[in-house]
Order: sequence, then structure tokens, then C-alpha cells
Amino acid sequence: MNATPVSHLEPLVPVLGDYRTSGVVYDEAGAVSAEISGTDVYTLLPGGHWIAHEVDVVMGDQPALVHELIGGSHPLGGWQMHAFDAAESPGLMRLTLEDEDVLLLHGDGIRSWLRLNADRGHMTARWERDVDGRWLTWMDMRFDRS
Repeated sequence: MNATPVSHLEPLVPVLGDYRTSGVVYDEAGAVSAEISGTDVYTLLPGGHWIAHEVDVVMGDQPALVHELIGGSHPLGGWQMHAFDAAESPGLMRLTLEDEDVLLLHGDGIRSWLRLNADRGHMTARWERDVDGRWLTWMDMRFDRS
């Protein structure tokens, strides 16, 4: 069954697909502290109202499995993102379209710019985290279509 996205989700359609994920994690001094490798999969769910994002990566020697649901209007604009990982409660974030090919994720003490490549063959992301009131680069990632 192929779902058709509701109009509200149409700007996110270019993200849909399977990706080989790579990147690096930085420490607070800006030095590379770990490498990232694995997969990310974005799938439109039945009904077309939500996107499932499945993350299966290793950061250094630590596996990270995350399930996210993206969709629904966020009260401050953009889309809701609900992240489910090893934590007791899901995280709630906001995703906004900043430019035709740039998405901004807003979370509690984190933010990330996801840039879609013009040929749609890959995406990149820069993650930052708030450390004592300063935004520091946390991760640089690349997503190549499988």
C-alpha cells in the first residue's frame, strides 16, 4: 500500500527514503571524539499524516536506536517530532522549513540543520548542543541514499 502525503507534509517528501549514515561527534573542545555509522530510514505511514524515522547507528562503540514520528502541526509552527529511544519518556521536538532545502530541528538544548542536496542523492546535518548558554557543534553527519 502506497500512502500519499497530506499537503502539510509535502515539503518533507524529499527526505523519504533509505540512507547510509556517516559522521563524527565532537567533544566540548571541538575535537572529534567518535565516528558515526549506520542507517536512517524515513517512511510515510498509512494515511499520509506521519513519517516514521528509524535510526540505527553506532556512535563510537555505542549503538543508538531511535524511532521518531514526524507530522502534525507544532503549536509554534512546523511539525511535531516525537523521539523514542532508551529514555523513559519520548522527546518532543519541532521541525521547521527554513529554506527550500533546509530543515531546522529544535529540541531541548539541541538544534540541527538538515540540508537536502540539490540532486537529492544525499543530505547533511550539523547538530549543536547548548553548553552553559553557548551553542557548540556536537555532530556533523552525512546521509547517502541507499
